[in-house]
Amino acid sequence: MFIDTICAPASAPVNSSLAIIRISGPESYGAACSFFTAPQNIKHRYAAYGSITDGSAVIDDVILIFYKAPSSFTGEDMVELFCHGNHLVVGNILRLLYKLNVRIAEHGEFSKRAFLNGKMDLTEAEAINTLINARSDWEIKASISQMHGSLKRVVDKLRDDVILLKADIEAGIDFSDQDIEFVSNAASLEIVSKISAALTDLRRRCSMGNKTARGIDVTLAGRPNVGKSSLLNLILNEERAIVSDIPGTTRDLIKESVQIGGVRINLTDTAGLGIPGDDIERIGIELSRKNIGAASLVLMVIDAVAGVTDADKEIISALSGKKVIYVLNKIDLSGMERKDSISAETGLSFISVSAKLGTGFGELEKEIESVIAGEFVDFSNSFLADERIISIIDSSIDIVERTTTLLQRKEPAEIIAFELDELIQKLSDVTGEITTEDILGSIFSRFCIGK
Repeated sequence: MFIDTICAPASAPVNSSLAIIRISGPESYGAACSFFTAPQNIKHRYAAYGSITDGSAVIDDVILIFYKAPSSFTGEDMVELFCHGNHLVVGNILRLLYKLNVRIAEHGEFSKRAFLNGKMDLTEAEAINTLINARSDWEIKASISQMHGSLKRVVDKLRDDVILLKADIEAGIDFSDQDIEFVSNAASLEIVSKISAALTDLRRRCSMGNKTARGIDVTLAGRPNVGKSSLLNLILNEERAIVSDIPGTTRDLIKESVQIGGVRINLTDTAGLGIPGDDIERIGIELSRKNIGAASLVLMVIDAVAGVTDADKEIISALSGKKVIYVLNKIDLSGMERKDSISAETGLSFISVSAKLGTGFGELEKEIESVIAGEFVDFSNSFLADERIISIIDSSIDIVERTTTLLQRKEPAEIIAFELDELIQKLSDVTGEITTEDILGSIFSRFCIGK
């Protein structure tokens, strides 16, 4: 399909022990033979050792692997060079390739060629990019699953169901003069209802996946000097927030990300909720209240020594309707028995910790993981889908709703078949069976150059 040959580094542009350079296109094999000192050893999927020369001097000693089309990532003849990871060495090899009329690849061009050569569909190609940029174990797992066709299989099943229904309806049109009914109106409604339910479930799974990928917002709340910043540092395992005995040390929101239970957590430390000492502290408290209101989960921190004060009770009351884990901090100063008395007094269940010593952190981490699994029960069965896919699913749901209305009105079969044909086209857009060049450019421009 392509007449030009492209190249690019497939490893990060930093000094390292090894670097990888990719070459793909019809001239890959010829270029490799021209600069490799052991061309007789270049064989399909065989690791050949030799040197790269510019004709007069050795540039580097490398391992070269040649992939013959179509048995390569891109579906074209392709070469991968494993050279030393000095950026000067990589640059010298690339300049040699430029002299051989091998041009630098555009962003995502290797993956784009793989897609256009039928090596993968769009859902699998986009999963490559999410895998590269993943920030949690869950994203990695979901990306790999989609690279292996998990989203494609769901969409293909939906599309096949619509195609089958459309075929039955059109067969009924063809034989309308013979009074043969291939599928009744009632049966069509039932099938469309199942398609609608499947699309709604797919939309929910994509939305849940996107929400999980962005990270679950967890906020630390409490009055001043209860140890929120110390707890933040404990969870992050670094000294991120200033810790002081002086109340009101934290005046702004401190945001960091951490992984708990394989899921990305957006953790925020807030200013202590109390009576502000000045305008800056007042602004900090207002920001804290807004952040707490938007959080998916709140860690309400209480000082075990002081117990639950009136100020604590006001904050607890304001958290009504929120998902909250109550954390009893400074247990090293009060003793573990303090937990039972405070629980009996308030009727609340607490996780006892010492942010200073790290006591109880394992139990707190398990509780956070448990709450996330409970609140986002299907996140492990979700998909990573961008706005392109979400938009297509939404449009598909609209078409199904129109089709349902037409069937309920018992409109002519030709009109219903037309709507179903539009639905088939929409679902084909998800996997890229019908995709414009502009959409492809938008998708693959987000990839890194070597992919």
